[in-house]
Amino acid sequence: MSENSTKKLALIILDGWGHYKAYPGNAISLANTPNWDKIWAEQPHALLTSSGEAVGLPAGQMGNSEINHAAIGSGRVIYQDLVKLNKAAAEGQLHSAPAIRDAFANVKNKGTALHIMGLLSPGGVHSHENHIFALIKEAADFGVKEIYVHAMTDGRDVAPKSCLTSFEKLAKICQETGAQLATIAGRYYAMDRDHNWERTDLAYQAIRDRQAPQFVSAQAAIEQSYANGKGDEFIVPCTIKVTDEEKAKVKAGDSLIFANFRNDRPRQLSERFLERGPQDIFFVTLTLYSDKYPVAVAYGPETIQNGLAEVLAANQIKQMRITETEKFAHLTFFLNCKREEPYPLEDRFMFDSNKIESHAEKPEMKAAEIADKVVETMTNGEHSVIFANICNGDMVGHTGDIPAAIKAVEAVDDALGKICRAAAEHNYYLMITADHGNCEQMLTETGEVLTEHSTNPVPFVLLNDGQLNREQGVMADIAPTILKLLDLPQPEEMTGQSLV
Repeated sequence: MSENSTKKLALIILDGWGHYKAYPGNAISLANTPNWDKIWAEQPHALLTSSGEAVGLPAGQMGNSEINHAAIGSGRVIYQDLVKLNKAAAEGQLHSAPAIRDAFANVKNKGTALHIMGLLSPGGVHSHENHIFALIKEAADFGVKEIYVHAMTDGRDVAPKSCLTSFEKLAKICQETGAQLATIAGRYYAMDRDHNWERTDLAYQAIRDRQAPQFVSAQAAIEQSYANGKGDEFIVPCTIKVTDEEKAKVKAGDSLIFANFRNDRPRQLSERFLERGPQDIFFVTLTLYSDKYPVAVAYGPETIQNGLAEVLAANQIKQMRITETEKFAHLTFFLNCKREEPYPLEDRFMFDSNKIESHAEKPEMKAAEIADKVVETMTNGEHSVIFANICNGDMVGHTGDIPAAIKAVEAVDDALGKICRAAAEHNYYLMITADHGNCEQMLTETGEVLTEHSTNPVPFVLLNDGQLNREQGVMADIAPTILKLLDLPQPEEMTGQSLV
């Protein structure tokens, strides 16, 4: 890069593109990837740890798009909600949060019902079942008599058909406390984030009014779903028989606790309750889903000062964000350290993700369109910094469909080719990395399908200038590296270390 040029940089995040050995479950090594192969062979590269303590999670816990975009954008390790909540749940102290204690007191004083809804899964990405179990036990100990659980099933961050184990644990706790399982809904319905409101409404109607098919038990509902070819993610919202059907509905005077801690996927269902639910319910969200919601928040976010986007804005650097719907929140809200509003001189462009049941149906997703927009932005030259997220590896990796994932990887490779050529032509530093792994490890060693994120490191490549100073790093090192390349000082709040 010439000394007298205005420094420009693009960061391309290949969502779900980890580094792992070649084997029958590695869609990247199975695919035809001439551009990626050339980049990795010829350009300075490192491996970044994207899981566990390196991103503020418990040791061995897989990273995810929310946490890892925040690590990239903040330039530091952020002590994650999961760590804080695990500690409180283990100590029986979730109700030390005033919002939860007040929710318990509300129903105890009025003689109304407590509803706990959330993803019943050990995945630890959007929720953890232990938090739901702890809420039930703590509510019962507080003296709450009517406790109803509205369970969402996973099958995505855990094995596709593994929820019966979680329901067995739940049944034991219900037996001990008198709580009852009221509804079940696959996350495809209850946790949609792409404005497929017809899915959200099926879950909402089941939870609020019990307007859904009924089964005598969780096992009966799950077995029926499996017989219909639907894994845990796709269980159609249904009700489970309870002792009093009317009390199990969400009514005025009740308390409702949404026990998911990751905030992108609970928003639509929350909005249905806020817009259409009973007016007089005490609604608690475990974490802050949106600062626009009139709810009680149990565990609020810590404020992150001097993140990457804030520093760029303070230096009057024009930046562009480019992705599709599936990762728009991650490339904006989370990369900006949980700030909704764009910073000054920050522009955003989003392609609508395909509205299909499975991204395996169209594994190319919007990779080509995103690449074209990146090229167009580089050609125009108005934005000195470009951030893009190409998410085929993650979204198709989650389907467990390896042939589709191979096509997804090849679409990403084509996109990389276009971007690399444009970056060289228009004098952009080009960084290519990932937020976490997925499509590189889609089978267990015994051949079972894996749909969740991996704990593998992710690649980091720097094109068009210089050398890296080490071969290992963490997600928090990316922001300091960007600032150093742009000749901007690193704020003291950033604890990451530049890779150049």
